[in-house]
Amino acid sequence: MSYLTSRVLMVTLLWVCTPLLVAAAAREGATAPFRRVGWIEPSSSSAGRRTRQWEALRGGHSDGVLGSPAADRPDEEDTRRLVIIIDVDNTLYSEQSLVSSTGAGIESQIVRNTHIFGQLHLNLTSEECDALYRQYGSTVEGLRHTLPPEQVEDVMGRFYREVYDPIDFSCMLGAGAKRGFANDNEGDLRSGYDHGQSLRQRQELASFLGSICKAHTVYLASNSPRAHITRVINGMGLASVNFAGILSPDADDIMGDGVIYPTKSSPEQYYKSILDRYSTSSNRIILLDDSLHNLRAAETVGIEGIYIGQEGRTLEEGLAEARGHIRPRDAFAFSDVEYLRAKNRVDANAINPSVWTQLAQQLGRRLQESGSGTLRIADLGAGLLSMLQLLVEGGGKKPSMLALTPSVAKLEYFAYESNQNLFEECKETMRSMGFNEINGTATDDCVTFLRTVSGPAKVVEITVQLHPTDFQREENPPEGLDLIIGCCFADLFDPDELVLSLHRFARGGQPPLVYFPITFGGTTQFDPAFPATGSESTNSLIPSDTTAFKLYAESLAANSHNLDPTKITEAFVGHGGSFLVDGSSNWVIDPSFEPYLWETMLYFFGMTGAREMTKRQLDAAGWIRRCRSHPRTIIVTNVDLLFQLEADTRVDERGKDIAASGSLDTTMSVKEIQFVAPCNVTAITKRWETADPDRLAPDQVEIESLCSLISSGTELKVFKGSFDSAILDVNIKGMADKAMEYPLAYGYSLVGRIVACGSNVDPSLIGRLAFAFSPHSSRVIVDRDAMQLVPNGIDAEDAIFMPSVETALSLVHDAHVRLGEKVAVYGQGIIGLLVTSILSMQTPSLASSLDSTITVFDALVDRLAVASSLGATSALKPNAAPLAGPFDVSIEVSGNARALQSAIDHTANHGRVIVGSWYGDAEIALKLGLDFHRSHKTIQTSQVSTIPPALAGLWSKERRFDLAWELVRSIRPSKLITKQLELSEAQRAYELLDEGKALAIFFVYPPERLLASRQEF
Repeated sequence: MSYLTSRVLMVTLLWVCTPLLVAAAAREGATAPFRRVGWIEPSSSSAGRRTRQWEALRGGHSDGVLGSPAADRPDEEDTRRLVIIIDVDNTLYSEQSLVSSTGAGIESQIVRNTHIFGQLHLNLTSEECDALYRQYGSTVEGLRHTLPPEQVEDVMGRFYREVYDPIDFSCMLGAGAKRGFANDNEGDLRSGYDHGQSLRQRQELASFLGSICKAHTVYLASNSPRAHITRVINGMGLASVNFAGILSPDADDIMGDGVIYPTKSSPEQYYKSILDRYSTSSNRIILLDDSLHNLRAAETVGIEGIYIGQEGRTLEEGLAEARGHIRPRDAFAFSDVEYLRAKNRVDANAINPSVWTQLAQQLGRRLQESGSGTLRIADLGAGLLSMLQLLVEGGGKKPSMLALTPSVAKLEYFAYESNQNLFEECKETMRSMGFNEINGTATDDCVTFLRTVSGPAKVVEITVQLHPTDFQREENPPEGLDLIIGCCFADLFDPDELVLSLHRFARGGQPPLVYFPITFGGTTQFDPAFPATGSESTNSLIPSDTTAFKLYAESLAANSHNLDPTKITEAFVGHGGSFLVDGSSNWVIDPSFEPYLWETMLYFFGMTGAREMTKRQLDAAGWIRRCRSHPRTIIVTNVDLLFQLEADTRVDERGKDIAASGSLDTTMSVKEIQFVAPCNVTAITKRWETADPDRLAPDQVEIESLCSLISSGTELKVFKGSFDSAILDVNIKGMADKAMEYPLAYGYSLVGRIVACGSNVDPSLIGRLAFAFSPHSSRVIVDRDAMQLVPNGIDAEDAIFMPSVETALSLVHDAHVRLGEKVAVYGQGIIGLLVTSILSMQTPSLASSLDSTITVFDALVDRLAVASSLGATSALKPNAAPLAGPFDVSIEVSGNARALQSAIDHTANHGRVIVGSWYGDAEIALKLGLDFHRSHKTIQTSQVSTIPPALAGLWSKERRFDLAWELVRSIRPSKLITKQLELSEAQRAYELLDEGKALAIFFVYPPERLLASRQEF
């Protein structure tokens, strides 16, 4: 099984749709958050009005989406009580998994011992024993029908003893498990999810079954004797699971009058104890079994059946279907081929064009340096060869790589696909692309295809070697590779293990480039998202979409899925590689555009996220029904990554010592930005005299800047001219004597290294990382007591967020959220996201309760995705506020008056509204009518410059700074950065922030110091 297919079976990820949607999303991002259309006017809460609110939220009608699976076949809730009966042998456990992982099984021993018993006691051949099984559903049932009546009880009793007592259960305990493969010194390989293969998976199954038994009545049932069932339960670690009972032919409540040792072939007697207790009119009884004979027999007494086996469901799928988490097979059948075809269409549109162009430039440079005209590329997860098609033919409005690299004359492509079914489909795809299989080249190792295409400058010969194996099993990786590709791939591995495994392919020539498009960024969401609601039928909570997808992500992480692309970058750099570029490649899956892929995503959620909901006593089936009754766009964050496997060690001529020239300049150029008029900012250059011994006062230090963060709140007001003339900040040294008027140098989040100290300052500080409340400048001089040393272990890119973190901390202190209170955060810019993160640290999520929740609002889906990763319970569009409220505390940090109005309207009576926004010189109109007058709501402003009087007895600025630094260390806010620019690009930087096209932008000094692992929208 290929790693890409493993991703599918592990319930992996999901992504973007058409250029039309991407353009629409871009237009959405170009407008200011909280546009008027996004806010619903306050209205009274009622059940009738709530239905209309749901429809207003999703922007349509409740009758589904044309062409979507939800519209074609809506799901109806069955309110009967659920009773589940699970067969044991080859259902509760997977015989195939036991054999593949340990070399031995349980059911195979039953069959072997049955053959021996038939031959020794009844003179039956193996074929005759098997014929009895096929005719009667089990061999023992066949014996009952063929033996003389007076012999049945004795023979069947001996059959159970002699067939089942000798069974060796060591395979179930994991003894002798196969590990890895020949010459594998790194331990086990992950090649896909297969239940029952490991101790961890058995523990997960025990936990899952335990949670199901808390919600439903669950029985075990087998044609095997009770002692055997008990041994299976113990061997699988399920003894602590609270099953309602065990049905077996030798059970006292089954034997009774009638058939001796009744099996499932006698359903009236076998299931009598259940049917007497649970009538089918008020209970839905479902049998999960690997025998169609047993399922048909159960159907005659009103028991529904789900077939478990190679041609049916896995146990996990059967349980999910029984509980309404996935659709029946006749309504939706998962196909790895169809999934990949749909996914590949979305991939082509989602792949970041900027990274694609950068890749072309890197490959063009290699071709120029080598002069060979040949590119050698390895595709580690062929996945029906989507990347080959993009390279050769282009797609998603991206030109082919051949068009972008006209000097290529020959392309040698090595593709790996170990899933036999997909391997055959890959060959068909090759033929459909015009490739011809070269006769006589097919071996056990690969099949070779050839095609020639007309490039922009010459005819290009393309040779493809298709290997039916996983890349890690490749004993002789190709040499001299220029590029390694892995689409939807890198997040499936431990980052360090992934990088080390790639080094096997760095053989001969220059180290290859590594391109990982569509790497999962960790978050999934609906647009629009819905809040949590109570479920009347189950008396439990239907979780918010944000919480549901968060549980889905947790389940992926529990299955060794990496959800943080920055760890991949860190692994590459840590093992000697170099980061080149990255870019966003989100999936946007609209049910009307990609109905099969959309339905497949719900199948994934139902198989994985629903399990986590069940463990927390949440109504997973209700959430799935809500998804289908209100079909909405699925958005998944991804990133395209481009690396070089080993860093370029060639000497950079620019690094030569300028002193060798014999001339020393006694001045230096210092660049800084200056706001000169509304919406007009520029970079200016000043000359500093370096030889002047008095340029530093005794108590000053000189800092060479590394980076500085733009404030998307205050600085945008300065950029737009939306401010009154006033002192910059009376509490920040250096700003207390400067007026806020043009021309103006402004900024207050700069980090660099101390390069010089005044006479009264300890010279040992030279070289230390320091923070200063200083304007954006390549070099600054500040008083020693006006700067702060960055604590050890905090990077410069995180340290520039310290003022923002302190501001967020001040807001949380002012809000004083108590345990069990519902809090809303309006606006998810930098401050709002940090408020969300800090609140999540001190507000435990009571998953099964509507209390103690953190609900955030923003008009931009990218920000909502980040908020969900930082701990929001619900991340919603603004018009969902009437459904999600009322709130005990509302924190408004959007800078938008409509958001402030919504915060006031949807805060509960006697609740608190904390206003952190600065509105500059804008006139704000609020509706404060009779309802507000009677509400006893409190509206309180919050500003970080001073400690509020209520806290001054315990807190000082120094104490709050200390805590802010610890929060910086914990949160690592540099992950919020979406763009890094030079000072010369200041105008563009502020325009991007003003248009809502970037979340966080920072300047880097010098320009060559561009940082790794930063996504660009």
